[in-house]
Amino acid sequence: MSHAQSLPTVAADGADLHRLVVEAEPETNLLLRLLEPFVIHDVLPSRVACAATGDGLAVEIVFAASADLAQRLHGRLSVMVGVRHAVLSPAGRGRGAHSPEHRAAAHRAA
Repeated sequence: MSHAQSLPTVAADGADLHRLVVEAEPETNLLLRLLEPFVIHDVLPSRVACAATGDGLAVEIVFAASADLAQRLHGRLSVMVGVRHAVLSPAGRGRGAHSPEHRAAAHRAA
């Protein structure tokens, strides 16, 4: 995802942009379940990237929200059945970041 370098750090409405990267089991309905909390909290992600890796699913969700709401979303996704790992960070960080599958592989190697 080379266009990640051009993401701003603040949304047009002034809310902070966040990046949530999730490593999960390769289940067919998991992507839908990952997005459900965003619907419940009326948050429309500005970008969703998903890649099936050899042993799982790597998902990156970029969204605008308050810090408290971003933490709540992170908490909900972190405890979902099938989620192995979830990391929340500011969307403006990680310039030159790699694709979700690359980050998931790097995390496993660490």
